[in-house]
Amino acid sequence: MKRQLLITAVLLLMATGMKAQQWSSPLYWVVETNTYYRGYSIVRFYDHKNILVHEVKIHGVNIDIRIPKHKRKLDELLKGYTERQVTAAKRKSKRLL
Repeated sequence: MKRQLLITAVLLLMATGMKAQQWSSPLYWVVETNTYYRGYSIVRFYDHKNILVHEVKIHGVNIDIRIPKHKRKLDELLKGYTERQVTAAKRKSKRLL
């Protein structure tokens, strides 16, 4: 009985630890490119609740996330977007005071 209780407690601790580490960034990106017609790409930014925050359609560009340069640029866009979001939230909180 004690052994089962100990195993249950360890599993619960592991589960809560995994959930806390699940979202290291408040936003993430998804790229959509048509495999047949590669004339455009769509980049979508989602928040940690999987709600669409922003969407950009880029004409004439084929974004391939397997290319490190493309992935790095998307991460920079995401970083810039999150910084703007934080700055806007600070401005709103100052206005309320």
